[in-house]
Parts: sequence; C-alpha cells; structure tokens
Amino acid sequence: MVTSLPQISQLYESSPWYSHYLHSRIVAFSEGVDGLRAFYWSKFSAPPGVGVEVHGAGVSHLQRALGATNKLLFSRTELYPLERNTDTLPLAMSFDLYAKYGNNRTLSLVSPKKPYYQWRLRVPSGHVVRLVVLTLHGATPGSCSAHKLSAYDFLLPLQNKIIARWCGLPISGPSPVMKLISSGNVMLVTFSFNRQRDGAIFKAYFQAVPKTGCGGTLMAWNGTVTSPYYPSHYPPNLDCSWTIRTPLPGYLLSVTIVMLDIQDSPSSDSCDKDWLDINGIRLCNPMVDSSRKRIYSSPVALHFHSDESLTHKGFYILFRAFTQETSCPRQFRCGDGRCVPLRKVCDGVRDCADGRDEARCACRPGEVHCGNGLCKPHPSQCSVQSSVQSSCGDSSEEANCVGKCYLMCPNKVCVPKSSVCDGIIDCKDRSDEINCTRAWHRGCSPSSYRCANGKCVNKINPECDGIKDCVDGSDELRCGCGTRPKKKSKIVGGADAQLGAWPWQVSLQMERYGHVCGASLVSSRWLLSAAHCFQDSDTIKYSDVRSWKAYLGMRVMNTVSNAVATRQIRRVLLHPQYDQFTSDYDIALLELSAPVFLSEWVQPVCVPASSHSFSSGANCYVTGWGVLTEDGELASLLQEATVKIISHTTCNKLYDDAVTPRMLCAGNLQGGVDACQGDSGGPLVCQEKGRRWFLAGIVSWGEGCARQNRPGVYTQVTKFSEWVHQQTKGQV
Repeated sequence: MVTSLPQISQLYESSPWYSHYLHSRIVAFSEGVDGLRAFYWSKFSAPPGVGVEVHGAGVSHLQRALGATNKLLFSRTELYPLERNTDTLPLAMSFDLYAKYGNNRTLSLVSPKKPYYQWRLRVPSGHVVRLVVLTLHGATPGSCSAHKLSAYDFLLPLQNKIIARWCGLPISGPSPVMKLISSGNVMLVTFSFNRQRDGAIFKAYFQAVPKTGCGGTLMAWNGTVTSPYYPSHYPPNLDCSWTIRTPLPGYLLSVTIVMLDIQDSPSSDSCDKDWLDINGIRLCNPMVDSSRKRIYSSPVALHFHSDESLTHKGFYILFRAFTQETSCPRQFRCGDGRCVPLRKVCDGVRDCADGRDEARCACRPGEVHCGNGLCKPHPSQCSVQSSVQSSCGDSSEEANCVGKCYLMCPNKVCVPKSSVCDGIIDCKDRSDEINCTRAWHRGCSPSSYRCANGKCVNKINPECDGIKDCVDGSDELRCGCGTRPKKKSKIVGGADAQLGAWPWQVSLQMERYGHVCGASLVSSRWLLSAAHCFQDSDTIKYSDVRSWKAYLGMRVMNTVSNAVATRQIRRVLLHPQYDQFTSDYDIALLELSAPVFLSEWVQPVCVPASSHSFSSGANCYVTGWGVLTEDGELASLLQEATVKIISHTTCNKLYDDAVTPRMLCAGNLQGGVDACQGDSGGPLVCQEKGRRWFLAGIVSWGEGCARQNRPGVYTQVTKFSEWVHQQTKGQV
C-alpha cells in the first residue's frame, strides 16, 4: 500500500526549498510503543547543495511548522537518502508479512521475474524480528552489482539502516547463511539484480523473538558473557554494560575472548561504530590469538555499543576467578584451606565442606537458581504446571513469581491465565477451577454429558448416537445433522471430493477477490468459520459484511449448478476474546441473509457438546479449496484429506507452547498432508457413533503447509459449544 501524505506537502509550502519538493508517500505502518507508527518518504529534485540543506533542516522545520501540540508525531522523524534504484515501485514486488510469537513465516524467491523485491516484516510490539537466511544462490562473489540481499532495521530502504548485505557464493552445509536481529518490531528485506539469471534463489524465514535487555552485574566463579541474541547477529542501536565480580575478595579474573566479530572501524586507530570496551580499552577489529586472554583484578567493566547500521555475530567471552595465593596456586581455596581444582568449581558437586565451591555460581541458559545455591534444568521460570515436578524440589524457582503469575497455587505452582477455568485441575486444592461459570462445575464432570433437565450422563459422546441416554431425550434432539446423502462408498496431499461428499462445506467469497475462506453450515441459517478471515488488512476491508457471499453445495470452484445455493451474509459475530496475535479464540459465527433449503448437496454438520471427546489418533477429514502446495494456487475442485488428531501435549512441544487449550492439532507428523492458505475457516470433521459427522475443528493456523512435525492447528469447537448455542439462541 502506498498512501499520499498531503499534510506534509502543505508544511513544505513555507520552506525555502518548496520549489524542489515533488511529493510524499506513506509506505507502511507498524505497531509502536506509543501506538501506530507510520513510515513515509519525501521526494525532492534539487542540486547537491540544496539536498544537503533539506537533509539538515527537514526535521526541525516540520516540528516548528506543526507546533508543540503535534511535536510527538514527528519527534522521531529521520531524513536520509533512500538506497539507489529502490524508488521503482511499478517494477517492484512487495510483500507484507506478520509473524506472531511461536510461528515461523517463510520468505522464498525462485527464478525472479522482477528486478526488485521487498518483504516488509512485522512482529508484535515488545518483540524483535529474527531473520534466518537459509539459501542464497545466484550471487556474484565480491560484487553487489548483479545480485544483492539487504536487510534494514526499518520499513524503508534507508542507507544508514542496513543491518547486513550479502553478495557472495552460497555456503554449503546445514548452517544458515546468516541470522539477523532487528532493534524493534519491524525489518525490511530486499533482493535486487540488474539482469535475469536463471536459478536465482533466495529462501529464509523469520520469527518473533521477545525483546530482551542486556547488561547487569555478574558475581560468579566462572561464566560467560555474550552479545545479545548470540550467535545471531546483534541488533543495531545497542548500549550494554556488564560488571563482573568475584564472589570473594582476593581473587583475580581471567577473561578469554573466544569470539569477536563486530563491525570493523574504517580507521584502525579508533572505534567509532561498533565496539566492545573492557576496562576502558575499546576493541573493534580482529584479534590475534596472543591477545585474546587477559588477567584483571575484580571488578571488570564491559561496555558493548552498536550504531544504527551494519551488524555482525558479536562476541563470546569466558571468565573465571582464580587466586595467586601460594597455598592454592591456580586452584580454588575452600574456607577450611583445602584446595580444589578449578574444573570442579560450579560443577554441581560440593567439594568444599562449607559448599563454597558451589555457591553463587552463574546458571546457564535454560537453568534456574535454586534456594540451595545449585542450578537445575528448567525450561522457563514462573511456568511450572502441576503435572511437572519442581526443578529444585522445593519450588524455590517460583519464589519470585507471585507478581508474574495469573494465579499462584498454595503449593507454589504458577498457573497462567489460559489454564484457569479450563476444566483441568492444576492446583492440588482445585483453586484454579473454583468459582468458574462452566456447566461441569454445576454437578457434571468435564467428561459428563449434561442433559436439558440438568441431569448428567457419564457415557462418552452420547449425543446423536441413536440411543436415548437422557430421560428427557435431549441427547437425541437436534440430530438432523452430520449425514451425507450423496456419499457413495487445499488440502495438501489430498484427493478430489465427490459431489455431495461434504455437504456442509461452504466457500466464502468476496466479489473482487473470489474465494477467500471456508466455512461450515451448522444450521439452515448459521455458518461457523475463523475470526481471522474477517480482520482488515491495509488494503482490504474484510470486516465489511456487504462484501461477502456464501456458496453452499459447490464442488467445482466458481461453477454454479442446480446443487449450488448462494446467500448474502447478514452479520458476522467474532468471539469477543479473539486475539489476532496468538490466534486464540479464532472462531466466528455468520448469519445468512435467509435460511438455506437443505438437500442432498446441502446439509449441516453436527456441533459437538462441550463434553464431547475426540480421541488422539482418530482419523478425521479436512476439506477445502486451499492451495495444493505451499506456494501454489487455489484448487479448482473441492479437496479432502485424512488427518489424525494429535495430542495437545505433543503439539505444544512442536510449537513451543503456542497451542492454547482452545486449539486442536491434526495432521501427519511425517508431513505431506495438511490444510493450507484458502482452507482457513473450513471444517475438520470426525465420524462418530451413529455414523454422524461432528465438527471437531476450524482451520486456524500452522507453520507452512504439510511440513514435517508442523501439523495444522484448529480452533477446538467443543470449547465454544455453549457460546454458539447462546449466540444463535438455541438454533444450533
């Protein structure tokens, strides 16, 4: 999207260089600490002298013209020349990509047809962008004249914002070409070349990484200090200070610089770009082996600085304390005078009678400091669940978590908000499931079916199985669903579906864009889909209900027959707790403008009760017209594929705990079969007793399509049965 900015145009009218001003453009938006952040550029055509004047006076002139009330808007305005040959929008291909925490988004380019490509990468506020370049072929060694890949710490290609540029032969082996980190929550990646060359390939992925601080005081016998996000490239605009102290007086510090890879200064005599300062000595250039190890008295001060451009891998430092006392030369001295080899200090075993050799040791990443002074492995502090034994044994790793937890159990188990009132007991005293407004807390267990009269049935999945289990017969009411009258016997890795095989499948289309999302018919008037299908983009207003039309009973895309029914959408009800960054509560109800007539080709699917259980390993089906390959085109024929339900625990391990209790995973861990773009909002259905089909999930998200160990993630419909029933006033 490119938007004009007439307000700036008016401000330039009072400037002495207005005659050279051409126009301004907003090219992108992103989240900022103080709200929405806009990225724009202004174009001038002027002699070199005027260009310097514009560059030097532009910001101050704008701020004076705007006045004090609008000063914040342009308080961070920066004027720098754009990279050469980047102002060729008609010849450029631009992509806007967003990655929430826990997801990887892919960037790929094979046999490019345009001379210039750019990807605008965004992640949630409070995170930074990590870009991992996997493949880069077709570059010219030693020159950027033919092909070049550039990454910027900004959403505009400004010369002073280049994080890295690569123009060399591809590197063989499993290691990525490079890993880059931004200073904020945006990054721009560009790929350009001056002539067509067959085989030009660029592949990468990016992810959201929580923004972390740097620096602090380290008091330990030994340990490490690294640049932020090492071994990835450090971010631009850094200032970090560390102080290393020995735990007891009288000890010296041996500091070894294992790795020093930072931006070289143009002058060998000074370091004015990126540098590492150790006790007042600045380092910025390659080191000889003889100068990597130095001895200091305690404390040692480290200061690391990076400017706003080019970054490198950074530094990796080892330090250890030792004494020169004659009683324990080059060894550790216990309180009783006993000498212990330094290799046994902080090894987890107490060699000194007073435990001094294991006290105040620096824990490694992934470990926590226990109350007894030892380090124990632990994935993350303040996240212990009742099913996981305390790392320290005494739960001391959770001692400082009261203010960080949504609920702290009496036994010091930290329970996140997503695990409160989810029907699973995490606290031994059940305090996380008390005072919850759920049906099972009014007499029914989570696995019990609740009849209309309030009575409970302990039978698994009794609804619509052809047997009357409730005295009032309510388990067999509203069972005119889940049948396939015409069944005679993209989905990636699937097969063409027969006409009428999935009569609840709906195609949601927009007049200008065709098929956008899938949906499921759950009654003659209501559809279920994914909330993310109706989130506005920079250019398309998906939330406008007037733009949508539902196609029911369709098999061949955009082919209308006697079997196909079309309806306008009357209204869209998004779940009020839908989170676009985590995809939690990704569900939407759509009311049709008029009821649809049920036929052999149009039938509703059954909505399961909240107690319904879809067992792990069960074979279910996902259907849709989504792309047939990750970078492919939409299918013309409705596709179907068999997928297995995957346990919540297994899926969360694969997706680094990004799968909430309201999500369900299904797929093939070996890859090859999955839902993909265009299938969003569509159904995941399972056949239950009575040979009726129930809606287990709604296509929500996943990493790529049909990748190994990256199953599809669906909205778990059983978690929303009561919400659907309430919103439709009992019609579903």
